[in-house]
Amino acid sequence: MRAKKITFSLISTMVLMICNAAVAGTPGKPRQVGDTVHAPAVPAAVSASNRSQTRFGEPIHYHNITIVPVETTDRGPYQHYTLLEEGLRAKTFAVRELAGQSGQARVGHVEVKNSGQHPVYLVGGEMILGGKQDRIISQDTIVDNGGGWMKVGVFCVEQGRWTGQNMRFSAGSAIAHVALRKAARSGSQSEVWKAVAAKNRQQGTQSSTQTYRRTIQNAKVREKIAPYRRAVTSKLPKSSSLAGLVFAVNGRVRVADIFGNPLLFSAIRDKLLSAYILEALGTQVDRHAKPLSKDGAQGWVTKASTSKRHMKQVTSGRAINQTYDNDDAIGAEAVDKKTGKTVRKSYYAH
Repeated sequence: MRAKKITFSLISTMVLMICNAAVAGTPGKPRQVGDTVHAPAVPAAVSASNRSQTRFGEPIHYHNITIVPVETTDRGPYQHYTLLEEGLRAKTFAVRELAGQSGQARVGHVEVKNSGQHPVYLVGGEMILGGKQDRIISQDTIVDNGGGWMKVGVFCVEQGRWTGQNMRFSAGSAIAHVALRKAARSGSQSEVWKAVAAKNRQQGTQSSTQTYRRTIQNAKVREKIAPYRRAVTSKLPKSSSLAGLVFAVNGRVRVADIFGNPLLFSAIRDKLLSAYILEALGTQVDRHAKPLSKDGAQGWVTKASTSKRHMKQVTSGRAINQTYDNDDAIGAEAVDKKTGKTVRKSYYAH
């Protein structure tokens, strides 16, 4: 009996030594208290994404739209970003045509420069006005401070103009509606023009240059948007953890924008809401549509964020943009490669 106990003890000790050696990474050497255990390397973006949890709030219904607020349990610290309007106003950020010369301008790119204290965050779909034609930023971009002029991808939203005396740009103070953002995600300039033309036609804002600014700056369009935005904002949670929204028209999700940084979301929120509402304008209320619920929104986002296929990764300044698709949605995730944190996740319904 004693021999069996000794044999069992020896086996247990050997197993413990092997397990400790595997964890410590040194063959044959048991791990001691205070030793450093090196786990397998995990990409910073993935580990940060896994640490960040979200809570879905109660749906807000108005006319034909539903907004489901999303809060984060991540308590920071958060990177401070300067936004386009703020940088242009302070004259610490500039946008121009390539090399600032009309002979070198290109439809698909502009140049930017950040001399401010913080990195500048450009939102994919954000509009810039001027130069040789109005544009939208093609994808989320982070422009570090202290650098020189940097190329940024854009799409034209003014098909009928290619002239201009001042090659610099001003802020459009707007983000493109969902269909236009999706068209930009396709990478096709012709699809972008189609989306612009469709919305201008719908709102009766066509112009000789077919510019999108005629819609976003139109007083009557803004009057239509205003009651929607008042109704939604009055019911949004007054929480510093609010970090995103799920948007549906007649109960069907169109897009979800979820930020890793609630301070950044707060600064962009009203422009996103206006873009959502512009998307919904012109669509009649479907009385038979099932309203989007909190569980429905959470389930849709969970499903949209899984089964990733056809993945593509593009770097834009300090931002790493990853796009993919599955049966339900097109996903787009922007990661700040300096902090390793996910800045925004967007999911567009097919």
